Amino acid sequence: MSVHDPVNPEDAPPASQGRTPLDEARAAIDAVDDQLLALVAERARLADTIAAAKTGAAAGAAMRPAREAALIRRLIASAPKDVDASIIVEVWRALIAGNLRRQKPLEVFAGGAPDVTRHFDLARRHFGVFTRIVRADDARVTLTRMMETPGAAAVLPFPSSSGPGMWWPILAESKFHGAAIVAALPALGLPGGPEGAVVMQGAVLEPSGQDTTLALAFDPHHKFVRGMNESGLKGREVARARTLLMIEFEGFVADDDRRLVALGKAGLDGVRIVGVYARI
Repeated sequence: MSVHDPVNPEDAPPASQGRTPLDEARAAIDAVDDQLLALVAERARLADTIAAAKTGAAAGAAMRPAREAALIRRLIASAPKDVDASIIVEVWRALIAGNLRRQKPLEVFAGGAPDVTRHFDLARRHFGVFTRIVRADDARVTLTRMMETPGAAAVLPFPSSSGPGMWWPILAESKFHGAAIVAALPALGLPGGPEGAVVMQGAVLEPSGQDTTLALAFDPHHKFVRGMNESGLKGREVARARTLLMIEFEGFVADDDRRLVALGKAGLDGVRIVGVYARI
C-alpha cells in the first residue's frame, strides 16, 4: 500500500483475541496518522524543491499570500461535508508556516491593538506556533521594525475610522510606501471590525481570484461618490481622516488600472493601492 492509498479496515489483519472495536478504530487512526506523516514529509520535500528553484527577485518572496489563500479556498470547496472549514484552515496554515520557516527565518511584529492576547492569537494562528512573534508598542513602531527587518511581516488592527484601527493614515507617508497589506485576519468570516487585523509585508501584490483591494486617496472636495460612478469601480469608503480616504474596491485592482485614472479626473488626488487581501 502506498502512502496515497486510503486505509481500508477490511484489509487489516484479523483482530487479535481480546481486541475491542474501539481498539480496532484506534489502530486504524494510527495507520492514517502514519500516512499523513509520510505525505507531510513529501510535501516538505516538494516545497524545498520550489524554494531551491527560485532565483533573483523571486528568491526573496517566501510568502505568497494570494497563492496560500487560493489553495485553502480550493481545499474548503472540495472537502467532504464532514470536514469543517476551520480544521482545513488550521492544518494548512500550520503546513504553510512550517514550509516558510524551512525557506528562511521569519519574524513577525505585532502591535497597535489594545487586546494584546487576541492580537497575538490572530498572528499565531496565521504564522504558526514556532514562528517568532515580537510585540511592538504601536502601529508606527510595528511597521517601522517590519520594514527594517528583511523578509519580516507585521500584524496591525484592521483599518477603521476610530479606535486602534485609525493607524492607517501613516501609509500615506513616503517612508511606508514599500509596505502593503497582503492578508486580513481571521481568514474565515469577516476580517473587519475591532477584533480584525491585517498582515503587512514588503511584497508584490497578486490576485487570488476572490479579492478585496485597499487604496488611499485625498478627497478634499468630497468627490468620492462621483468618482466611483464615473470610474466603474465598485467599492466603499472604509475610513476617513480629514481629506484622506481609505477605499475598499471589490476584486483585484492593480496600480496601473485605467479606472484609477478616472477617479483622479473626478477629483480624487494621489490615488494609490496600499493592499489586497483574499476572501476565503
